[in-house]
Amino acid sequence: MKKIAIIGAGNVGAHVASAIVARNLPAEILLVDKNADFETGQVLDLRDSMLFSPRTRVRGATFDDTPVNEADVFVLTAGAARQEEDSRLDLLERNMRILDSVRTSLGNIKREAVIIVVTNPVDIATQYVADTFGLPHGQVFGTGTVLDTARLRWRLAERLGRNVANAHGHVLGEHGDSSVIPWSWVSSREKFSCEEKKQLHEDVKKSGAKIIAGKGSTYFGIGSVVAELIDAVISDSRRLYPVSVPLHGEYGISGISVGVPCPVGECGVEKVVEMALEPEELSSLQNSAKILYELYRQIF
Repeated sequence: MKKIAIIGAGNVGAHVASAIVARNLPAEILLVDKNADFETGQVLDLRDSMLFSPRTRVRGATFDDTPVNEADVFVLTAGAARQEEDSRLDLLERNMRILDSVRTSLGNIKREAVIIVVTNPVDIATQYVADTFGLPHGQVFGTGTVLDTARLRWRLAERLGRNVANAHGHVLGEHGDSSVIPWSWVSSREKFSCEEKKQLHEDVKKSGAKIIAGKGSTYFGIGSVVAELIDAVISDSRRLYPVSVPLHGEYGISGISVGVPCPVGECGVEKVVEMALEPEELSSLQNSAKILYELYRQIF
């Protein structure tokens, strides 16, 4: 049974745990939060659903508990919410400090551990964790544009009148405004006009903001995304996802993490799959990486 340490028991962390329980994955979830009473409440609530998931266990933990150090998979969701007066740089600096505190609190973790970064901005957070946690290449990756891809695919399926499983395409690059949809890899792309393609991309990019405006935060989608990635690690499925990983020359990009297709298995990311992109698509992906790289270098 794999040990999954979820750092941060708020909306995102709790929904990650709930999605794991709902899948009945063979895992022990260690929920860690600085607010002990809140953590206890979340654990008790999650345990109420375990009757239907006999292969999954849930318990609360602290950084001082040895099992946390020895977890097989770490899910980093801890982070500050953006305040109205904050610049993007303010949020970046605050969340990098939080991640640094998590690293210090965890101490020495297993050399074989896999870290999945969820903290936003996820691409920069992934690069920071990869640079500072000292794990081998591939064992640190972020959720990248998997959620963006999910947002694209259900919209494609809706417009094409298909089951979402039969709508194909990826969103690459930043989990944010500079994301890229390589339309050369989208199924039935000929059925969409240029204007429709632009509108679909805008809908995908604005989806998170629309959810936040309506209810304060997003958590169902990202919870399902992380549970899917954990399932891939536990089962060593090596399924392909556009996760955020540090690049070292792939797609002509180095020194920053962006969402690109990678097979995910028990050791994390095995390799980066380089899609044959159209020149304009590749240029847009490189520009997305450049924006993130320049922002990262403002801090480090």
